[in-house]
Amino acid sequence: MIGQKISHYRVLDKLGQGGTGIVYRAEDTVLGRNVALKLLNPEATRNENLRLRLKQEARAAAGLSHPGIATVYGLEQAGDDLFIVYEYVKGETLQVLMDKGPLGLDRVLQIAADIGGALAAAHGLGIVHRDLKPENIICCADGGIKVLDFGLARFQSGLWDSEPPATRITAEGTIVGTVAYMSPEQIEGREVDFRSDVFSFGILLYELASGVHPFEGATPASTTVRILTLQPVAPSQINPLTPPELDAIVRKCLSKNPEQRYQSTPELVAEIDRLRRREGSSENRRSGAGRTLVGVSPVGDALSPRWWWQFHQLSVTIVYCVLLFPVWRIKEWIPPSSGATIFFAVLVCSAVASILRLHLWFTSVVNSGELRGQLQRLARLVRWVDWCLAALLLTGAAAVASGHVAWSGLLTALAIGIFLTSLIVEPATTAAAFGRPGMD
Repeated sequence: MIGQKISHYRVLDKLGQGGTGIVYRAEDTVLGRNVALKLLNPEATRNENLRLRLKQEARAAAGLSHPGIATVYGLEQAGDDLFIVYEYVKGETLQVLMDKGPLGLDRVLQIAADIGGALAAAHGLGIVHRDLKPENIICCADGGIKVLDFGLARFQSGLWDSEPPATRITAEGTIVGTVAYMSPEQIEGREVDFRSDVFSFGILLYELASGVHPFEGATPASTTVRILTLQPVAPSQINPLTPPELDAIVRKCLSKNPEQRYQSTPELVAEIDRLRRREGSSENRRSGAGRTLVGVSPVGDALSPRWWWQFHQLSVTIVYCVLLFPVWRIKEWIPPSSGATIFFAVLVCSAVASILRLHLWFTSVVNSGELRGQLQRLARLVRWVDWCLAALLLTGAAAVASGHVAWSGLLTALAIGIFLTSLIVEPATTAAAFGRPGMD
């Protein structure tokens, strides 16, 4: 197909391929511009049901005029080939962007607001996307987004003057879409409306904020069960930099009952915009305060939340190095193999925890712009290493409890201190330093 012509379009390269369709970049030889052509796979060309879906996609997207939705230039046919002519959107999918690493909160909220705006435009015309996922969202070079692929779109009854026949090609009880991003009602084959897209949007927002999928299982079947039954932990439990307001938005989007989700997409977008404004004003206040403190009083800077966060990282690192002594001391009171094993495991955990904290501290000093991303990527790992270290100290304390009560008590106190620091002090200093709302 590459290099061939379809009608007056010369195919240049393949952009992507799904279960039933292929998307090519092509040159419009009449108008002299690049376009994207979406065709059915060769084996699906004569499938009337899939041809109806393609027409439905063209109708749904063509009825929308929004900067966040790819423009349809036409629906054309050449021989047996039926194809949609889309504007060519240069960029990468949201999935590729997320795979590159954690995103800052401002970028997360910007992407969320843009996707929400595009959905609001579609929902306002009675169009339900039904296949919202990272692969169907393009992040453009200018920072904006484009929502693609309305192939599974449904026209809500009563919102169009005459419902197109193509909307009836999915019988009630039939499951369509991508399992990992389906709403509970979509999985169960029930009638869906815009609130199903809101649930899918909630999954996307959770991934953007935390870096993980809220319901992902080992198999599609286990993912399905999790969507139907699991209440995922708040994104802030995975990424401490996630503000409580964003937790609340995600929680409402992911309600199992559609009646408990946002009852209009503009309402959802307004919530995100309010959070963006608050985050922006909070960041400006923090930046202004930081400049004043640095310029006027070194003591003031030493009392800033970020300074205390840096102090906390260094203090914990020093404590982790010092606690090697009591573990070394007690290993001779434990059977040789067990004592050496415990000491070696504590040594490894202390080294890893110290290296991670020193890395974060160094980043905050020399490249603070990267700190949010590094914190998001490493926060979960730091917490698990801390907990492993505390568990090892409790193991050592239990091993010497009968003959060396004082040393056992010391190790127990250290373990409890690590647990409390990880659960309370670490999140509190991080929140105070980096602006989780309510803790400015």
